[in-house]
Amino acid sequence: MGKKRSWVWEYVKRKGDKAYCQLCDENKNNEYSCVGGTTGSIIRHLKIMHKVYQPETSTSKRLSSSNNLEEIDTLQDTDSLTNSQSSSSSSNNSFTQPSQHNIIPRKRRRFLTHDNDTDRKCSPERTETIHKALAKLISMNQLPLSFCSSPGFYQFMAVVEPNYKITKEEALKKRLHFFKSSIEEKIRSDLKAVQSVVCTSDCWSSLAQNSYITITAHALNNDWSPMSFTLTTQEMEERHTALNIADKLENVFSNWEIKDKVTTVITDNAKNVVNAVQLVSNTTNDNISDVTCAAHSLQLSINKALREDSISEILDQSSKLVGHFKHSNLAKQSLLNKQKQLGMPETSLLQSCKTRWNSIFLMLERIFKNRCPISAVMADRSVTSTHIAQKFEISEHQWLKIEALVILLKPFQVITSLLCGEKHSPTSMVRPFLKKLLDNHLKPQDNDDQSITYFKQTIIFDIKERFNLEWDSKSRVSVRQIASFLDPRYKNLDHEPLFARENIRSSVINLLNNIETDAHNVNTRCEPSLQQSALEFLYGDDVTEVNNLTTEFQNYLAEPQLKFHLNPFDWWKSRENKFPRIGILAKKYLSIPATSVSSERCFSTAGNVVNSKRTSLLTKNVNLLVFLYQNRNLIP
Repeated sequence: MGKKRSWVWEYVKRKGDKAYCQLCDENKNNEYSCVGGTTGSIIRHLKIMHKVYQPETSTSKRLSSSNNLEEIDTLQDTDSLTNSQSSSSSSNNSFTQPSQHNIIPRKRRRFLTHDNDTDRKCSPERTETIHKALAKLISMNQLPLSFCSSPGFYQFMAVVEPNYKITKEEALKKRLHFFKSSIEEKIRSDLKAVQSVVCTSDCWSSLAQNSYITITAHALNNDWSPMSFTLTTQEMEERHTALNIADKLENVFSNWEIKDKVTTVITDNAKNVVNAVQLVSNTTNDNISDVTCAAHSLQLSINKALREDSISEILDQSSKLVGHFKHSNLAKQSLLNKQKQLGMPETSLLQSCKTRWNSIFLMLERIFKNRCPISAVMADRSVTSTHIAQKFEISEHQWLKIEALVILLKPFQVITSLLCGEKHSPTSMVRPFLKKLLDNHLKPQDNDDQSITYFKQTIIFDIKERFNLEWDSKSRVSVRQIASFLDPRYKNLDHEPLFARENIRSSVINLLNNIETDAHNVNTRCEPSLQQSALEFLYGDDVTEVNNLTTEFQNYLAEPQLKFHLNPFDWWKSRENKFPRIGILAKKYLSIPATSVSSERCFSTAGNVVNSKRTSLLTKNVNLLVFLYQNRNLIP
């Protein structure tokens, strides 16, 4: 049986792969495709335009449309219907056309077109947005300027924004300098709003043997929130004499317009740097120059105590043992396997470094925790030869000393971490911490051997001497003592000798007498009433003002001491109006950091910037990239 002929061909004339509707006007576009005899588009045309349906189709089937047809625009209703079309006959086809049809003018179909991503234009506004985002990426991730011309970046942007025109390095530098200018303006504004500024400074050398000096600034704003900024990382071509360093510091202070606000500069204990700070202090309004990095001073005391012969021997043997596991892949893998068998964390041994604080403690602690797996590896002759095992063997007596040293060095590591925290750690914490260290962790014990006793005696003596913990008639009140009194956590001075506490309070009173009180902080009271004025007139000048400074000081002493784990800045923020004069002094002394670690952190940043592949980086570009990264939270 042949294929049944569709009813559509009664209304359509076919010519090859084209079909022409006989019901449409000749002036209309009545051409449709019928490749292979397909009739889908023609059926749709007859149903919609001429209301012609298959005779056998029910009402429900007429309402369902083909799911595979393309979407077209909705037809517009017409206001009137045209008259019935006259019947006509064709010479090729003879059929009887229905007498009348409702002819609806056909709206030309529109097909939706989708622009290819490659044809999309990147507007100038979006291009500039990408330029700035790229500059911000380089600043925050310490990337080289050549990153924007790397093949990988080209491929990445071809996917993200195909028509983005890659910026040149010089254009990128302009945007980096724009960021730097914006940050400088913000820092200047913040420093201008404070009354005092404390700086830290340190010197370092790059892989290219270029010498740099880094300077940071610290202050407390009006809301008692600590602020920290990296001001500059400049090349220092001159010799590192005290005079040259002092000139460099003063030039930076003048450029940032803070010369009259700098109270002190925190540095390490190098003689030339300490003398440079003293030269700078003599040119400022305040003579606060006896504050050095507490963490550095503490490490010097530790290193001095570790020079005892038996302790040095243990440290040397431990360092060699760690070096063996670092250089032998077989020993290292065997150690990890033993740790896994014993259910211990799979960790590598740590090597000590003279320039890294607490690295000796970390090395000994890691060795002692892994005593069992280390001993198992050294006893395994398939991994460690007899000669190597004897060379790096640690005796039982040495293990006991390692355990004792770990216990002794642990509090020093805790104190260093607290003083060098990311958040602001004021210098007021130093003396209370050292007092707890001496009283709770360094007291002599009956079971201490000769080397441990020597360690305790040496480090106690050195700490007392470096931090001036002993008090006598010739002692003078230090900055750290004043700061501790102004810190509500240590205001009772429990960590100080009894006969030193009154001297500290007297020094604070003298400083308060020299303060010219800000009208905004002190004149917070309302205008005196008529009755107050009359009483003042009656009693005269004797009671016009009942020594407000004395009353304020006594009220401060009467305040309960704050718990050591609470925030002193929140305490002062809520009581600044109650103690306006003391608040001014507290904001000045509590802004002094305990360490110069903020400048030391620039070493790590600079090491990532001036790495082995970028040793030829210009010094001005080093300053630019380090400045942007250190102040990245201020990038607009």
